[in-house]
Amino acid sequence: MTRTTRRPLSSASRRVTIALALAAACIAALAAASDVTVPLSIELPDNPTAGARVFVEKNCVRCHGLGADEGRIGPDLGRIHFPGTVLDLAGVFWNHAPVMREKMQDLKIVQPHLNPREMADLVAFLTAYRYYLAEVGHSGNPIAGRTVFEGKGCPQCHAMAGAITFDKPGPRLDRYRGQYSAILLAQVMWNHSPEMASVMRGRGMAFPRLTGTQMADLLAYLQAGNVSGRQERVYFEPGSPRRGKELFAAKRCSACHSIAGAGGKGGPDLGTRPRELVGSVSSIAALMWNHSQAMTAEFARRGVPRVTFSGGEMADIIAYLYFVNYANVRARPEHGGVLFVDKCSPCHTLGGGKQVGPDLQTAAGLTDPVAIMSAMWNHSSAMEQELRKHGFPWPRLEPGDAADLTAFLLARRAGK
Repeated sequence: MTRTTRRPLSSASRRVTIALALAAACIAALAAASDVTVPLSIELPDNPTAGARVFVEKNCVRCHGLGADEGRIGPDLGRIHFPGTVLDLAGVFWNHAPVMREKMQDLKIVQPHLNPREMADLVAFLTAYRYYLAEVGHSGNPIAGRTVFEGKGCPQCHAMAGAITFDKPGPRLDRYRGQYSAILLAQVMWNHSPEMASVMRGRGMAFPRLTGTQMADLLAYLQAGNVSGRQERVYFEPGSPRRGKELFAAKRCSACHSIAGAGGKGGPDLGTRPRELVGSVSSIAALMWNHSQAMTAEFARRGVPRVTFSGGEMADIIAYLYFVNYANVRARPEHGGVLFVDKCSPCHTLGGGKQVGPDLQTAAGLTDPVAIMSAMWNHSSAMEQELRKHGFPWPRLEPGDAADLTAFLLARRAGK
């Protein structure tokens, strides 16, 4: 057997080895740090429809349609689903700023200035538009709704016009025809689901599950005229996500449900289900209906009264559930620092030096995420001209980048 003799490393080799080890440790530390997330404070809107006024007054309507409009220069914003958080929507604004500026120049439109309040209203409106459009612009099918009504066994407990009313434990529904909105239907069904389940068990009936489409069609059937001859549909007043958040706590929903890890246990985390909760009123109402029996059993197990809703409370709760991921923003400030060096440092400094743009550590007004969003939009035209002058490409932001960059800027401005 030949023994291999290991020669001692020279001092130069040792220095290289130590340097490589330190570099590897630094890279590992930076990688670990880049995964650390912090929450960003985003205010929930009180009235998401307030942005409709901004959309018109700032001439967005000159280029963009909403749902039913055709033939506009820009994409129809009523047909686009904006995934992610409010800051991801800000990233979309930023990425398309050069194209929008060029089109505005062609149409002789002055680029609109948006203060933080207007920016908050606009992004809330664009986020919520599909929510309202699903109820106002795309109604359910009343013919399909009648099939749902009969197929789910509703006639066994409820009578409609011309039906025999003997041995019907539930109220006649034809007297309410034309009176229902999606919110009222969701609220009435939720409040009475324990009694309905009890009657159905006594009759050997299975508790019916409904898809969002079936709920919308059922609503359309219930809305299809009434005995007084009134034919117009009844719509609902949009809820307030801010009030819905307060109700979520007051009704003790947070005792069973958490939002992004903060809150109670037992029910699912509602901050991790954006695909289910970003839907129409009917789809969220169907989701609540389908889980109502499990929730009733959980109330009984915990010995707490079952939650019911009155007035506009259901509208506010559903609006909050729709917006729950809108303001649930977590960001990686370390990654934001990398983005700043790569995309912003050619023009901006942080705490010293002279560059083309202002020092972002001391610039006025950059106090919160929405203020940063509005500042980026308001200065995008000037920034594009400077970038072209120096031969720099327009820096694009991937999903999550706007949040990470915002977290980094706010942390540096706070001295952290």
